[in-house]
Amino acid sequence: MISAKPCFRWLAMGLLVAPWAGGISLPGAAQSLDLAWELAPLYGGDVRTLAVDPRDPETLFAGTSAGHIYRSTDGGESWVERGHSTPLAGWVVGDLMFDPNRPDRLWAALWGVWGGGTVVYTEDGGRSWVERRQGLPGGQVYTLALLADQPGRLYAGTRQGVFGSDDDGESWRHLTAELPRIQKVTSLMVDARYPERITAGTWRRAYRSDDRGTTWRGVFEGMALDSEVFRLQPVPGSPDEVWASTCGWVYRSLDGGERWKRYKEGLEWRRTPSFSPLPGGALLAGTVGGLYRSDDGGASWHRVSIAGLVIQDIVYHRQRPQRIWLATEGAGVWRSDDGGRSFAATATGLTNLRIGALAATGEHLLVAVNHAGPFSGVYQVDSAVTVGSTVHRDLPPILDLAVAGPNLLAATEAGLFERSGTAWRQVTEVGKGRVEELATSAGRVAARTPGGVFEQVGAGGSGLFERLALPAQGVRSLTFAGADLWISHGEGLVRRTAGATERYSGPYAGGRIASAGSLLFAGDQGLWRRQDLSSPWVLLEKAASKIFATGGERFSALAVGEEGAWVWDREATALRPVELPVRAADITAARVFEGRLFLGTVSRGLWLAPLAGDGLAGEPSPRL
Repeated sequence: MISAKPCFRWLAMGLLVAPWAGGISLPGAAQSLDLAWELAPLYGGDVRTLAVDPRDPETLFAGTSAGHIYRSTDGGESWVERGHSTPLAGWVVGDLMFDPNRPDRLWAALWGVWGGGTVVYTEDGGRSWVERRQGLPGGQVYTLALLADQPGRLYAGTRQGVFGSDDDGESWRHLTAELPRIQKVTSLMVDARYPERITAGTWRRAYRSDDRGTTWRGVFEGMALDSEVFRLQPVPGSPDEVWASTCGWVYRSLDGGERWKRYKEGLEWRRTPSFSPLPGGALLAGTVGGLYRSDDGGASWHRVSIAGLVIQDIVYHRQRPQRIWLATEGAGVWRSDDGGRSFAATATGLTNLRIGALAATGEHLLVAVNHAGPFSGVYQVDSAVTVGSTVHRDLPPILDLAVAGPNLLAATEAGLFERSGTAWRQVTEVGKGRVEELATSAGRVAARTPGGVFEQVGAGGSGLFERLALPAQGVRSLTFAGADLWISHGEGLVRRTAGATERYSGPYAGGRIASAGSLLFAGDQGLWRRQDLSSPWVLLEKAASKIFATGGERFSALAVGEEGAWVWDREATALRPVELPVRAADITAARVFEGRLFLGTVSRGLWLAPLAGDGLAGEPSPRL
């Protein structure tokens, strides 16, 4: 039985308490929707580290900030993810290193953005991993160091200092426990000539031990106090020459790291996450603004890559030193075949992309790719799932997209932008802060910011945006249902019609509203539906906490929660369970286009699956 509250109407800025039902679900269980998922050919990734197989210059591994491990067997031309799913999900792969004493073993240092860390290894090419953390402090592990002819011995640079193991990581000892100032160790170097010597690069300069970590001393001479040492690199053929790349340019030592001299002439960016001396004498410095090369021992530098690349790692194979690979932030892997004089992207198969939003026009799906360096932009995908050119490359990270008449709108982290023809303009009335959501219907446009809602005055995608007068409680979401604009806030709902603004109650406070042929309301107390204003709210699924309107005719919404995912089937008037290709928490957007359901994700790229019985969005959009 449904228990309903009476309905009251208060005109103008009035109050309408809508009927609702508590704890009642739709009867019966809907048949699950079997979907065959595949990845769209949209490539790139936030690659943090690379490792080349010492036995084979064609085989290398890439680790990403989202726990992906990719392998290439053709010199980086193409990549395949290892394992059935992201093998190290939830971790940043900070370092990959082949064991010089066990050629089949690849080690990885892992750390979490919000804390935690561990050390793992694989002996089957990344399909499975063995953890080695007994004795580690539980904080981030940034880097590893191993030494040939010293089997079982390895070192870990962690947030709490340097740890060492003599039994293949079965147990660890805190080597810098007596020196708490040695912390956030992001680089390690063990001298091949003197295995007792360990140098640790920290968040504040470098320290050295000459007795396998029993005692430590600072090796500061010539190095600025605020220098975080990202890399320590000895020079091949010059045993006492060491380079350090830091947050303040690069340093050179000619006495094994005792004294340092800074070099920066020609380096336009001071922050230098990576560095590599090449066998022929050239030097490569990877900065947050591109890759720089020196052919005169570091006295001068010139850029050899495009300016938008953030270089996080540089590797080459000793058998083929003319081929060099770069790990980049967001832009995948880049390769040089001419000794580091020029580079080209080799990202095919890398799908660690951050999709911010999806929208559809009459002939294209629009896909916003964020934080991908020079590959950031809005891509056009056609009905054959062919990825075309970008609509833009210069906007801030995009949080939502909408098509309004002939125009495209982009809600970004730094304002609202509108594109008419080929030109973009910033909508100054909305301000330069974060714009989180867009809603459109029949030429009307509304935008939600953390501070309120703006609606465009003037039909057909023209006119200024005006701020709406709304309740003081925080706005959570907005959607158009027919000609009405619905807004959820901290305590209920607001409905804006042509002549009035009315308040409604939702099934509970604090959820988000979407329109998918009927009103849907999702949050921490489940997913609810309301057919029309004369109908009660009905609980559809207690486990669903987030809703994405897809624009599909039949499968018009995707609901997700910790326990699963469901598609709203308007024809069957029921939720149908679906298996997702990624975790529900990874989904950022969903859209039906040309009979397929597309999913945008936070770090797993763009996925699609055919939908039998669904067409395009109910209201076709004009071509841009």
